[in-house]
Amino acid sequence: MMGWDMATAPSRQGRKRAMKDLLLVTDLDHTLVGDRQALTCLNRTLEILRSRISLVYATGRSLAGARQLQQEESLLEPEGWATGVGSTLLWRGKPDPVWDQRLQRCWDRHALAALLSHWSELTLQPASEQTPYKLSYELTTPRMGAEAHQFEQRLRAGLRQADLQARIVLSSGYQLDLLPMAAGKGAVSGYLQQKLGLQPHQVLCCGDSGNDRSMLGGPWWGVMVSNARPELLAWWRQVRPDTLLRSNRHHAGAILHALDTLPLLL
Repeated sequence: MMGWDMATAPSRQGRKRAMKDLLLVTDLDHTLVGDRQALTCLNRTLEILRSRISLVYATGRSLAGARQLQQEESLLEPEGWATGVGSTLLWRGKPDPVWDQRLQRCWDRHALAALLSHWSELTLQPASEQTPYKLSYELTTPRMGAEAHQFEQRLRAGLRQADLQARIVLSSGYQLDLLPMAAGKGAVSGYLQQKLGLQPHQVLCCGDSGNDRSMLGGPWWGVMVSNARPELLAWWRQVRPDTLLRSNRHHAGAILHALDTLPLLL
């Protein structure tokens, strides 16, 4: 099944003029990583197409954790690392000062931490998982479906009452990240699209969980792996973006499916 059709794609003539490059943004755990055989095939394909593709890893991991996974799984070196759920951006090995400046707006990490210190149902994640622009907790009791929605609504109400702003990202029913409103995987994908001078049809985002919703729901192409988590499947059933491919392949195989199926790099 797929959530797009050829009527939504640019004309072939238009693609020949514009599709000279592709921004490929992929989550790591359970998306790019999880099937060694499929990953090896994808790596070969990306190496062949490397002159045409800008590769970005967008992950909830810290940079150190993502680098460790890269070594363990023999991942290609990307142009960009969007770590901490899109709260930190390294482009070709260097911080992006324009991105960092965007995140500073209306972000009061100290006040958010003080507010949530009174929430007994939240446990602060280790220091290794915190960044200047990401405040991360774990829920003592996982919440899925309607319970997760109710929790997010209650948290938003608490932020409004305290006159604080933050993007709320709940993943896997128990991982909670608070980010600046300008942060997130979708925001960093859009920022890089503009930075590289690309059109939305020259961007492909790939993911499996709730923290991938913002980038899979963008105006560009997306692919959802067949092993997607329940919260992402529930979102897909409700939203069904026209530009999102629901692949019948898992992990890196879904990215290969998207490269073979969607009107990319023609």
